[in-house]
Amino acid sequence: MNQPPLRFLATKNYKNLHLDEPIYLNNLNIFIGPNGSGKSNFISCLKFLKDCLTAIPDENRGVSSFEDAIAKIGGNRILDGNVASPALVEFSYCFSQISQTNNPQRDSVILDLKLYTDQQKGRASISEEYLYGGEDLYDSSNKKRTKSPFYYYKLHERELGQGVVSVYDNPDQTQTHFEPLDNIPTNSLGLFTIPVLLENSQSPPENTPVYRIRRQLSEFISKWQFYNANNMDLNQIRTAEPKLGPSDIYLSPSGYNLALVLDNLNQNIDFDESLNLAMKSIIQKTRRVRPGRTGRLSLAVEWYFEGINEPFYLNEMSDGTVRMLCWATILHSPFLPSLLVIDEPELGLHVSWMPILAEWIKKAATKTQIIITTHSPDLLDHFTDCLENVLCFYSENKTHFFIKHLSKEMLDEKLEQGWELGDLYRVGDPTVGGWPW
Repeated sequence: MNQPPLRFLATKNYKNLHLDEPIYLNNLNIFIGPNGSGKSNFISCLKFLKDCLTAIPDENRGVSSFEDAIAKIGGNRILDGNVASPALVEFSYCFSQISQTNNPQRDSVILDLKLYTDQQKGRASISEEYLYGGEDLYDSSNKKRTKSPFYYYKLHERELGQGVVSVYDNPDQTQTHFEPLDNIPTNSLGLFTIPVLLENSQSPPENTPVYRIRRQLSEFISKWQFYNANNMDLNQIRTAEPKLGPSDIYLSPSGYNLALVLDNLNQNIDFDESLNLAMKSIIQKTRRVRPGRTGRLSLAVEWYFEGINEPFYLNEMSDGTVRMLCWATILHSPFLPSLLVIDEPELGLHVSWMPILAEWIKKAATKTQIIITTHSPDLLDHFTDCLENVLCFYSENKTHFFIKHLSKEMLDEKLEQGWELGDLYRVGDPTVGGWPW
Protein backbone atom coordinates (compact mmCIF):
# COMPACT_ATOMS: atom_id res chain seq x y z
CA MET A 1 0.00 0.00 0.00
CA ASN A 2 1.20 3.54 -0.77
CA GLN A 3 -1.07 6.49 0.01
CA PRO A 4 -3.51 5.47 2.78
CA PRO A 5 -7.11 5.23 1.47
CA LEU A 6 -8.47 7.41 4.30
CA ARG A 7 -5.98 10.23 4.05
CA PHE A 8 -7.14 12.64 6.72
CA LEU A 9 -9.95 13.71 9.02
CA ALA A 10 -10.68 17.24 10.21
CA THR A 11 -13.42 18.46 12.56
CA LYS A 12 -14.59 21.76 13.98
CA ASN A 13 -16.75 22.28 17.08
CA TYR A 14 -17.16 18.52 17.53
CA LYS A 15 -17.24 17.59 21.23
CA ASN A 16 -13.77 17.85 22.80
CA LEU A 17 -11.73 17.27 19.62
CA HIS A 18 -9.79 20.26 18.30
CA LEU A 19 -8.96 19.19 14.75
CA ASP A 20 -9.38 22.40 12.76
CA GLU A 21 -6.32 21.30 10.80
CA PRO A 22 -6.43 17.89 9.09
CA ILE A 23 -5.01 14.91 10.96
CA TYR A 24 -3.19 12.79 8.40
CA LEU A 25 -3.39 9.04 8.78
CA ASN A 26 -1.03 6.24 7.80
CA ASN A 27 -1.80 2.68 6.79
CA LEU A 28 -1.00 1.73 10.40
CA ASN A 29 -2.19 4.09 13.14
CA ILE A 30 -1.72 3.53 16.87
CA PHE A 31 -3.77 5.90 19.05
CA ILE A 32 -2.63 6.61 22.61
CA GLY A 33 -3.90 9.06 25.20
CA PRO A 34 -5.74 9.18 28.54
CA ASN A 35 -9.36 8.17 28.94
CA GLY A 36 -11.68 10.93 27.73
CA SER A 37 -9.06 12.45 25.43
CA GLY A 38 -11.07 12.06 22.23
CA LYS A 39 -9.90 8.72 20.81
CA SER A 40 -13.43 7.32 20.85
CA ASN A 41 -14.78 10.61 19.47
CA PHE A 42 -12.36 10.38 16.55
CA ILE A 43 -13.57 6.86 15.80
CA SER A 44 -17.19 8.02 16.17
CA CYS A 45 -16.61 10.43 13.27
CA LEU A 46 -15.80 7.43 11.10
CA LYS A 47 -18.69 5.31 12.37
CA PHE A 48 -21.02 8.23 11.73
CA LEU A 49 -20.08 8.40 8.06
CA LYS A 50 -20.50 4.65 7.58
CA ASP A 51 -23.88 4.63 9.33
CA CYS A 52 -25.10 7.54 7.17
CA LEU A 53 -24.41 5.47 4.05
CA THR A 54 -25.27 1.95 5.16
CA ALA A 55 -27.95 2.06 7.88
CA ILE A 56 -31.44 1.21 6.69
CA PRO A 57 -33.86 4.13 7.25
CA ASP A 58 -36.63 3.37 9.76
CA GLU A 59 -39.62 4.37 7.66
CA ASN A 60 -42.08 3.33 10.38
CA ARG A 61 -40.65 5.98 12.70
CA GLY A 62 -39.78 8.39 9.91
CA VAL A 63 -36.08 8.28 10.86
CA SER A 64 -33.45 8.64 8.13
CA SER A 65 -30.04 6.96 8.12
CA PHE A 66 -28.47 10.34 8.89
CA GLU A 67 -30.75 10.96 11.87
CA ASP A 68 -30.05 7.48 13.21
CA ALA A 69 -26.29 8.01 12.76
CA ILE A 70 -26.45 11.39 14.54
CA ALA A 71 -28.35 9.83 17.46
CA LYS A 72 -25.60 7.21 17.86
CA ILE A 73 -22.85 9.82 18.26
CA GLY A 74 -24.78 12.07 20.64
CA GLY A 75 -27.66 13.71 18.79
CA ASN A 76 -27.85 17.46 19.42
CA ARG A 77 -25.06 17.10 22.03
CA ILE A 78 -22.33 16.71 19.41
CA LEU A 79 -21.55 20.43 19.75
CA ASP A 80 -18.45 21.49 21.69
CA GLY A 81 -19.64 22.43 25.18
CA ASN A 82 -17.68 25.69 25.01
CA VAL A 83 -19.44 26.87 21.85
CA ALA A 84 -22.74 28.72 22.08
CA SER A 85 -25.70 26.97 20.47
CA PRO A 86 -26.86 27.04 17.72
CA ALA A 87 -23.64 26.55 15.76
CA LEU A 88 -22.13 24.52 12.95
CA VAL A 89 -20.32 21.24 13.57
CA GLU A 90 -18.01 20.44 10.67
CA PHE A 91 -16.47 17.21 9.38
CA SER A 92 -14.01 16.79 6.52
CA TYR A 93 -12.97 13.38 5.16
CA CYS A 94 -10.26 12.96 2.52
CA PHE A 95 -9.91 9.76 0.50
CA SER A 96 -7.13 8.76 -1.88
CA GLN A 97 -6.86 5.80 -4.28
CA ILE A 98 -10.63 5.82 -4.56
CA SER A 99 -11.34 7.45 -7.90
CA GLN A 100 -10.34 5.15 -10.75
CA THR A 101 -10.58 7.76 -13.45
CA ASN A 102 -8.19 8.76 -16.17
CA ASN A 103 -7.95 12.26 -14.76
CA PRO A 104 -4.95 12.55 -12.39
CA GLN A 105 -6.29 15.88 -11.09
CA ARG A 106 -9.02 14.04 -9.20
CA ASP A 107 -6.96 11.36 -7.42
CA SER A 108 -8.12 12.57 -4.00
CA VAL A 109 -11.72 13.08 -2.97
CA ILE A 110 -12.92 15.19 -0.04
CA LEU A 111 -16.33 15.16 1.58
CA ASP A 112 -17.09 18.29 3.61
CA LEU A 113 -20.12 18.37 5.92
CA LYS A 114 -21.49 21.26 7.95
CA LEU A 115 -24.20 20.32 10.45
CA TYR A 116 -26.48 22.94 11.97
CA THR A 117 -26.83 22.03 15.64
CA ASP A 118 -29.43 23.59 17.92
CA GLN A 119 -29.36 22.17 21.44
CA GLN A 120 -32.49 24.04 22.59
CA LYS A 121 -34.59 22.63 19.75
CA GLY A 122 -32.86 19.27 20.10
CA ARG A 123 -31.91 18.76 16.50
CA ALA A 124 -28.99 18.53 14.09
CA SER A 125 -29.43 18.83 10.34
CA ILE A 126 -27.27 19.21 7.25
CA SER A 127 -26.45 22.84 6.57
CA GLU A 128 -23.95 22.43 3.70
CA GLU A 129 -22.35 19.48 1.91
CA TYR A 130 -19.60 19.38 -0.71
CA LEU A 131 -17.92 16.54 -2.58
CA TYR A 132 -14.83 17.60 -4.50
CA GLY A 133 -11.57 16.22 -5.82
CA GLY A 134 -8.02 17.12 -6.72
CA GLU A 135 -4.48 15.81 -6.71
CA ASP A 136 -2.85 17.88 -3.95
CA LEU A 137 -5.68 19.81 -2.38
CA TYR A 138 -3.81 20.03 0.91
CA ASP A 139 -0.12 20.24 1.59
CA SER A 140 0.60 17.95 4.56
CA SER A 141 3.32 20.30 5.84
CA ASN A 142 1.37 23.56 5.93
CA LYS A 143 -2.18 22.14 5.94
CA LYS A 144 -3.32 24.59 3.28
CA ARG A 145 -5.27 24.03 0.10
CA THR A 146 -2.83 24.19 -2.82
CA LYS A 147 -5.05 23.79 -5.88
CA SER A 148 -8.54 24.65 -7.02
CA PRO A 149 -10.83 21.64 -6.55
CA PHE A 150 -13.19 19.98 -8.96
CA TYR A 151 -16.67 19.88 -7.40
CA TYR A 152 -18.85 16.83 -7.96
CA TYR A 153 -21.65 18.64 -6.17
CA LYS A 154 -22.45 21.53 -3.84
CA LEU A 155 -25.55 21.08 -1.69
CA HIS A 156 -27.37 23.75 0.39
CA GLU A 157 -24.56 26.19 -0.40
CA ARG A 158 -26.70 29.29 -0.91
CA GLU A 159 -30.12 28.05 0.15
CA LEU A 160 -31.34 25.00 2.04
CA GLY A 161 -32.78 22.41 -0.29
CA GLN A 162 -30.96 23.80 -3.34
CA GLY A 163 -27.66 22.81 -4.95
CA VAL A 164 -25.71 22.03 -8.09
CA VAL A 165 -24.11 18.92 -9.60
CA SER A 166 -21.36 18.69 -12.23
CA VAL A 167 -22.31 17.31 -15.65
CA TYR A 168 -20.01 16.69 -18.62
CA ASP A 169 -20.37 19.09 -21.56
CA ASN A 170 -19.51 16.54 -24.22
CA PRO A 171 -18.76 12.82 -24.79
CA ASP A 172 -14.98 13.24 -24.39
CA GLN A 173 -15.60 14.19 -20.73
CA THR A 174 -13.03 16.97 -20.65
CA GLN A 175 -15.25 19.86 -19.53
CA THR A 176 -18.17 20.10 -17.12
CA HIS A 177 -20.85 22.55 -16.12
CA PHE A 178 -23.17 22.80 -13.12
CA GLU A 179 -26.83 21.79 -13.31
CA PRO A 180 -29.24 22.81 -10.52
CA LEU A 181 -30.77 20.43 -7.97
CA ASP A 182 -33.76 21.13 -5.76
CA ASN A 183 -35.81 19.45 -3.05
CA ILE A 184 -32.61 18.26 -1.37
CA PRO A 185 -33.42 16.88 2.11
CA THR A 186 -31.52 18.20 5.13
CA ASN A 187 -32.00 14.97 7.08
CA SER A 188 -30.09 12.70 4.69
CA LEU A 189 -26.52 12.78 3.45
CA GLY A 190 -26.31 13.93 -0.16
CA LEU A 191 -23.85 11.15 -0.87
CA PHE A 192 -26.65 8.76 0.11
CA THR A 193 -29.52 10.45 -1.71
CA ILE A 194 -27.79 11.65 -4.90
CA PRO A 195 -29.13 8.78 -7.08
CA VAL A 196 -32.69 9.77 -6.16
CA LEU A 197 -31.95 13.46 -6.64
CA LEU A 198 -30.72 12.77 -10.15
CA GLU A 199 -33.64 10.57 -11.24
CA ASN A 200 -35.23 13.47 -13.10
CA SER A 201 -31.97 14.68 -14.63
CA GLN A 202 -31.89 14.98 -18.43
CA SER A 203 -28.29 13.71 -18.42
CA PRO A 204 -27.55 9.96 -18.40
CA PRO A 205 -25.52 8.58 -15.45
CA GLU A 206 -22.32 8.26 -17.46
CA ASN A 207 -22.40 12.03 -18.06
CA THR A 208 -22.50 12.81 -14.34
CA PRO A 209 -19.09 12.32 -12.67
CA VAL A 210 -20.60 11.85 -9.20
CA TYR A 211 -22.24 8.54 -10.15
CA ARG A 212 -18.99 6.62 -10.38
CA ILE A 213 -17.21 8.26 -7.46
CA ARG A 214 -20.30 7.95 -5.26
CA ARG A 215 -20.49 4.22 -5.94
CA GLN A 216 -16.77 3.74 -5.25
CA LEU A 217 -16.92 5.72 -2.00
CA SER A 218 -20.03 3.89 -0.79
CA GLU A 219 -18.50 0.48 -1.50
CA PHE A 220 -15.27 1.48 0.23
CA ILE A 221 -16.90 2.95 3.35
CA SER A 222 -19.43 0.12 3.69
CA LYS A 223 -16.54 -2.31 4.27
CA TRP A 224 -15.18 -0.46 7.29
CA GLN A 225 -15.23 -2.67 10.39
CA PHE A 226 -15.12 -1.52 14.04
CA TYR A 227 -14.30 -3.68 17.06
CA ASN A 228 -14.06 -2.88 20.75
CA ALA A 229 -12.59 -5.51 23.04
CA ASN A 230 -15.02 -4.42 25.76
CA ASN A 231 -17.96 -5.26 23.48
CA MET A 232 -16.77 -8.75 22.55
CA ASP A 233 -19.27 -11.06 24.27
CA LEU A 234 -17.15 -14.02 25.36
CA ASN A 235 -20.12 -15.94 26.72
CA GLN A 236 -21.98 -15.54 23.42
CA ILE A 237 -18.89 -16.50 21.42
CA ARG A 238 -18.49 -19.67 23.48
CA THR A 239 -22.12 -20.78 23.35
CA ALA A 240 -23.20 -19.59 19.90
CA GLU A 241 -23.89 -22.24 17.27
CA PRO A 242 -24.54 -20.17 14.14
CA LYS A 243 -26.45 -21.75 11.31
CA LEU A 244 -24.82 -22.78 8.06
CA GLY A 245 -25.66 -20.75 5.01
CA PRO A 246 -24.99 -17.02 5.52
CA SER A 247 -21.88 -15.77 3.71
CA ASP A 248 -20.38 -13.83 6.66
CA ILE A 249 -16.70 -13.03 6.13
CA TYR A 250 -16.42 -10.36 8.84
CA LEU A 251 -16.67 -11.08 12.54
CA SER A 252 -19.61 -9.30 14.14
CA PRO A 253 -18.83 -6.68 16.84
CA SER A 254 -19.89 -9.15 19.54
CA GLY A 255 -18.11 -12.07 17.88
CA TYR A 256 -21.15 -14.39 17.97
CA ASN A 257 -20.65 -15.53 14.35
CA LEU A 258 -17.04 -16.68 14.83
CA ALA A 259 -17.67 -20.29 13.81
CA LEU A 260 -19.56 -19.22 10.68
CA VAL A 261 -16.82 -16.77 9.63
CA LEU A 262 -14.17 -19.46 10.13
CA ASP A 263 -16.24 -21.89 8.05
CA ASN A 264 -16.49 -19.40 5.19
CA LEU A 265 -12.85 -18.28 5.35
CA ASN A 266 -11.51 -21.84 5.64
CA GLN A 267 -12.39 -22.33 1.99
CA ASN A 268 -9.19 -20.37 1.44
CA ILE A 269 -6.32 -22.83 2.04
CA ASP A 270 -3.84 -20.09 2.87
CA PHE A 271 -6.12 -18.72 5.59
CA ASP A 272 -6.56 -22.15 7.18
CA GLU A 273 -2.78 -22.58 7.34
CA SER A 274 -2.16 -19.03 8.54
CA LEU A 275 -4.76 -19.25 11.30
CA ASN A 276 -3.42 -22.53 12.64
CA LEU A 277 0.15 -21.23 12.65
CA ALA A 278 -1.12 -18.20 14.55
CA MET A 279 -2.81 -20.38 17.17
CA LYS A 280 0.31 -22.52 17.53
CA SER A 281 2.25 -19.36 18.29
CA ILE A 282 0.12 -18.77 21.40
CA ILE A 283 -0.46 -22.42 22.41
CA GLN A 284 2.36 -24.57 21.05
CA LYS A 285 0.57 -27.90 21.30
CA THR A 286 -2.25 -26.74 19.05
CA ARG A 287 -2.77 -29.18 16.19
CA ARG A 288 -5.70 -27.54 14.46
CA VAL A 289 -8.53 -25.08 15.02
CA ARG A 290 -11.53 -25.48 12.76
CA PRO A 291 -15.30 -25.06 12.58
CA GLY A 292 -17.17 -28.33 13.17
CA ARG A 293 -20.75 -29.42 12.60
CA THR A 294 -23.09 -29.67 15.56
CA GLY A 295 -26.02 -31.42 13.96
CA ARG A 296 -26.86 -30.86 10.32
CA LEU A 297 -27.14 -27.09 10.19
CA SER A 298 -25.13 -25.58 13.05
CA LEU A 299 -21.45 -24.85 13.69
CA ALA A 300 -19.08 -24.71 16.65
CA VAL A 301 -15.33 -24.07 16.91
CA GLU A 302 -13.26 -27.20 17.58
CA TRP A 303 -9.72 -26.96 18.98
CA TYR A 304 -7.46 -30.02 18.58
CA PHE A 305 -4.25 -30.55 20.53
CA GLU A 306 -1.33 -32.89 19.93
CA GLY A 307 -1.83 -36.32 21.48
CA ILE A 308 -5.54 -35.79 22.11
CA ASN A 309 -8.10 -37.12 19.63
CA GLU A 310 -11.20 -35.41 20.97
CA PRO A 311 -11.59 -31.67 20.30
CA PHE A 312 -11.90 -28.98 22.94
CA TYR A 313 -14.60 -26.35 22.52
CA LEU A 314 -14.45 -22.64 23.28
CA ASN A 315 -16.35 -23.03 26.57
CA GLU A 316 -13.29 -24.98 27.74
CA MET A 317 -10.76 -22.33 26.69
CA SER A 318 -9.56 -19.28 28.64
CA ASP A 319 -10.87 -15.78 28.00
CA GLY A 320 -7.54 -14.63 26.61
CA THR A 321 -7.30 -17.60 24.25
CA VAL A 322 -10.76 -16.90 22.85
CA ARG A 323 -9.89 -13.24 22.39
CA MET A 324 -6.68 -14.10 20.53
CA LEU A 325 -8.61 -16.43 18.24
CA CYS A 326 -10.96 -13.56 17.40
CA TRP A 327 -8.08 -11.15 16.64
CA ALA A 328 -6.31 -13.82 14.57
CA THR A 329 -9.48 -14.44 12.56
CA ILE A 330 -9.84 -10.72 11.86
CA LEU A 331 -6.18 -9.90 11.17
CA HIS A 332 -5.31 -13.00 9.09
CA SER A 333 -8.42 -12.87 6.93
CA PRO A 334 -7.89 -12.93 3.13
CA PHE A 335 -10.80 -10.46 2.97
CA LEU A 336 -9.59 -7.63 5.16
CA PRO A 337 -11.98 -4.67 5.48
CA SER A 338 -11.06 -1.42 3.74
CA LEU A 339 -10.54 0.12 7.19
CA LEU A 340 -10.12 -1.90 10.39
CA VAL A 341 -10.53 -0.20 13.77
CA ILE A 342 -9.87 -2.09 17.03
CA ASP A 343 -10.28 -0.51 20.46
CA GLU A 344 -7.89 -1.88 23.12
CA PRO A 345 -7.13 -5.31 21.64
CA GLU A 346 -4.80 -6.02 24.58
CA LEU A 347 -7.66 -6.47 27.08
CA GLY A 348 -7.53 -9.83 28.85
CA LEU A 349 -4.33 -10.95 27.14
CA HIS A 350 -1.12 -12.22 28.73
CA VAL A 351 1.87 -9.90 28.37
CA SER A 352 3.81 -12.64 26.55
CA TRP A 353 1.31 -12.47 23.67
CA MET A 354 1.85 -8.75 23.03
CA PRO A 355 4.71 -9.17 20.51
CA ILE A 356 2.63 -11.75 18.65
CA LEU A 357 -0.41 -9.46 18.52
CA ALA A 358 1.76 -6.53 17.38
CA GLU A 359 3.19 -8.57 14.51
CA TRP A 360 -0.30 -9.63 13.41
CA ILE A 361 -1.34 -5.97 13.37
CA LYS A 362 1.75 -4.84 11.45
CA LYS A 363 1.34 -7.58 8.84
CA ALA A 364 -2.35 -6.77 8.30
CA ALA A 365 -1.45 -3.08 7.92
CA THR A 366 0.60 -3.95 4.82
CA LYS A 367 -2.67 -5.01 3.18
CA THR A 368 -5.25 -2.56 4.53
CA GLN A 369 -5.58 0.54 6.72
CA ILE A 370 -5.72 -0.05 10.48
CA ILE A 371 -6.43 2.09 13.55
CA ILE A 372 -5.62 0.63 16.98
CA THR A 373 -6.27 2.35 20.31
CA THR A 374 -4.34 1.12 23.32
CA HIS A 375 -3.49 1.88 26.94
CA SER A 376 -0.96 -0.97 27.12
CA PRO A 377 2.73 -0.07 27.50
CA ASP A 378 3.50 -3.76 26.93
CA LEU A 379 1.89 -3.58 23.49
CA LEU A 380 3.45 -0.17 22.73
CA ASP A 381 6.94 -1.59 23.34
CA HIS A 382 6.53 -3.51 20.09
CA PHE A 383 5.73 -0.41 18.05
CA THR A 384 8.99 1.35 18.97
CA ASP A 385 10.22 0.57 15.46
CA CYS A 386 7.38 2.56 13.85
CA LEU A 387 6.99 5.70 15.98
CA GLU A 388 5.70 7.69 12.99
CA ASN A 389 2.58 5.51 13.15
CA VAL A 390 1.78 6.53 16.74
CA LEU A 391 -0.66 9.41 17.31
CA CYS A 392 -0.91 10.88 20.81
CA PHE A 393 -4.11 12.59 22.01
CA TYR A 394 -3.22 15.32 24.49
CA SER A 395 -4.62 18.45 26.10
CA GLU A 396 -3.12 21.88 26.69
CA ASN A 397 -6.11 23.44 28.44
CA LYS A 398 -7.86 20.41 30.03
CA THR A 399 -10.99 21.03 27.94
CA HIS A 400 -9.94 20.41 24.33
CA PHE A 401 -7.75 17.65 22.97
CA PHE A 402 -5.28 17.76 20.12
CA ILE A 403 -3.35 15.08 18.23
CA LYS A 404 0.36 14.91 17.52
CA HIS A 405 2.38 12.37 15.54
CA LEU A 406 5.37 10.92 17.34
CA SER A 407 8.67 10.57 15.51
CA LYS A 408 12.09 9.05 16.00
CA GLU A 409 13.61 12.53 16.09
CA MET A 410 11.45 13.50 19.08
CA LEU A 411 12.66 10.52 21.12
CA ASP A 412 16.06 9.85 19.59
CA GLU A 413 18.10 10.62 22.72
CA LYS A 414 16.07 8.31 24.95
CA LEU A 415 15.88 5.57 22.34
CA GLU A 416 19.68 5.61 22.17
CA GLN A 417 19.70 5.10 25.95
CA GLY A 418 17.71 1.90 25.47
CA TRP A 419 14.19 3.11 26.24
CA GLU A 420 11.27 1.47 24.47
CA LEU A 421 8.08 3.34 23.60
CA GLY A 422 6.15 1.47 26.29
CA ASP A 423 8.78 2.40 28.89
CA LEU A 424 8.31 6.09 28.14
CA TYR A 425 4.54 5.68 28.28
CA ARG A 426 4.75 3.89 31.66
CA VAL A 427 6.64 6.76 33.30
CA GLY A 428 4.49 9.47 31.72
CA ASP A 429 7.29 10.99 29.65
CA PRO A 430 5.93 14.40 28.52
CA THR A 431 7.25 13.94 24.97
CA VAL A 432 5.14 10.82 24.51
CA GLY A 433 2.16 11.94 26.60
CA GLY A 434 -0.77 9.66 27.10
CA TRP A 435 -1.31 10.42 30.80
CA PRO A 436 -4.23 12.38 32.28
CA TRP A 437 -1.91 14.81 34.12
